[in-house]
Amino acid sequence: MSRAVAVAVAVAVGLGLAIGSLGCNWIGSRDAKDEAPVADAGAAPDTVEGFLAVLAPLPEGAPAIEIRYQVTGPALEGEMRVALAPGGSRRDHWELRSAVGDTFLRASGTAVVTPDKIWTAPTGEPGELAPNHLAGLAKAYLARDIPTRAKIIASIETWHQTLAEQRERNGGERAELAGVSCLRTRIAAQNVCMWEETGVMLEYEGSAFHLEAIEINREPELAPDTFELPSLSAAAKVLPGETHDYDAVLDELAEGSYAKVSVLLYAPALPALELPKPADESAKP
Repeated sequence: MSRAVAVAVAVAVGLGLAIGSLGCNWIGSRDAKDEAPVADAGAAPDTVEGFLAVLAPLPEGAPAIEIRYQVTGPALEGEMRVALAPGGSRRDHWELRSAVGDTFLRASGTAVVTPDKIWTAPTGEPGELAPNHLAGLAKAYLARDIPTRAKIIASIETWHQTLAEQRERNGGERAELAGVSCLRTRIAAQNVCMWEETGVMLEYEGSAFHLEAIEINREPELAPDTFELPSLSAAAKVLPGETHDYDAVLDELAEGSYAKVSVLLYAPALPALELPKPADESAKP
């Protein structure tokens, strides 16, 4: 196995583990003895976008956030940018470099997450397309009557408040990167620092490389199509997805339990930042 391939494996495993850990930390639940949230029917959103903005907001009501990362290490270097929008939309772009013997390898790619799709591809390729379930959940929410919608929204807002209180109370080992506090966690031999409010890693450190946020912009100037799939994605390989009972998720939400919705919010893994194979490995007879 070349060093480039080994690096790709390390990145895929490391980032996948980190995001899986995050989902577990973020589930939370309302204690049975707690008073149920008061539902205000007038505050219940009546659009897909409005529901998702309540379900997955950005810190301090930011309209968008862009994070710039630096990648360094013995086997890999480069840059990565992550753009976030309320409602779970996200765009990642990476530029990576690695030396294998006398060969200097470069690779770049993009991942776009929308409410109904997750697209990942090396630059110039159609890539792979997987389903995302937030749009389906939002449409199921809109099918409910207004009092039920209000109850669901009140429960979601209580959930976010409970998570904020738990983070403040429990603390944990924390660090500050690019002016933002993050929770340090060790997973196997890998260290990560999570910006819990966004579900995004600000730092990852493994044996092959170190990924660190060096700039966070809460008022980025993003292109209008930042969170749209490119036309190239129409030829992407379509991956199968799991099925979910959205009504069961909403019923659980309304009763103050959040395990099922956490799976939908935090299941998508970050992309594997793969480098191309050297010519002698990729050549076919």
